[in-house]
Amino acid sequence: MSDPSSSPEQPDLRLSDAERERAVALLADAHAVGRLSASEYGDRAAAARAAVTRRDLVPLFADLPAETPPAPGSPGARYGDPEPVSRPATFTDPDLEPSGRSGSRALGGGVGATVMALVPFIALILFLVSGFLGGWAWAWLWWLLVPIAGIVIYGPGADERRRR
Repeated sequence: MSDPSSSPEQPDLRLSDAERERAVALLADAHAVGRLSASEYGDRAAAARAAVTRRDLVPLFADLPAETPPAPGSPGARYGDPEPVSRPATFTDPDLEPSGRSGSRALGGGVGATVMALVPFIALILFLVSGFLGGWAWAWLWWLLVPIAGIVIYGPGADERRRR
C-alpha cells in the first residue's frame, strides 16, 4: 500500500491495525528525535489509533519532514545498523505483503510460526505419554523436537524469506 500523498486517488482506503501501529511508531520516532512534544505525540498517537482511512492520517504527518531517522532503541530502529536508518515518514509498513499479511521469517509464514508455538506442547504430551507407557529412560528425547523444529522453521534462509 502506498502513501496517500503519493496516491491521492485512494485516500479513502481503510487502514489495517498494522498500518495504525506503524503510524504510531513513526510518531514515536518523531517524538524521540525532538520533532514532537510529549503532548503533541500523545494527541497524534491517539488520533492515529482512532484513524479509519488513510485520509485520517495525512494531517498527522503534514508538518513532519519526508524522512525521519528512528531514534536508537525505538520501534523503527534495526539491530545491527551502525547508525539510524532514514526512511520515508509514511504510516505503512514496508514489510506488508500485497495480501495484507505481515512478513514472517518462519518457513511457511504464519503457519510455520503457529507450528513452532505448538511444538513445546506436543513435546510435553509425547514426553508424558511415552514416559508413563514405556518408561522414563528415553522419554526426554521428545524435548529435542523443540530445537529441531526451531532450526527447520527459523534456520538458514530465514533472512532471505523475510526479504521476499
